Amino acid sequence: MNAIALYFVQIAITLVVCSGVVIYLRRSLGRMLVDLCKTEERAQFWLVFSSIVLIALPLIFGMGYTPAPNDAEAAFFELAGQLKMNLFGFLLALVSTGFILSFFALFAPRPDAK
Repeated sequence: MNAIALYFVQIAITLVVCSGVVIYLRRSLGRMLVDLCKTEERAQFWLVFSSIVLIALPLIFGMGYTPAPNDAEAAFFELAGQLKMNLFGFLLALVSTGFILSFFALFAPRPDAK
């Protein structure tokens, strides 16, 4: 497999995995954001923003990858190593989003229950 194909394969795998997780989390995250933001419009903005961050950060990690043309076995392990870094970028973005949401969920002022 040549270097250009390896580059696009790792970008495609990263995009599919990150998009799949974002789609899976979208409904739950949207409900939580409506609760925190108090309006549907604000929640929608933050939902889109979070989705972009959760997909863009791992792709930025992936764009820094410059594969060396090797034999198939070396190319496989090089690709696996890069995908590990891309998924680390995804988890970094996901955990950061979770910490921010947790902070606001715990400390945001709530109206008194009547």
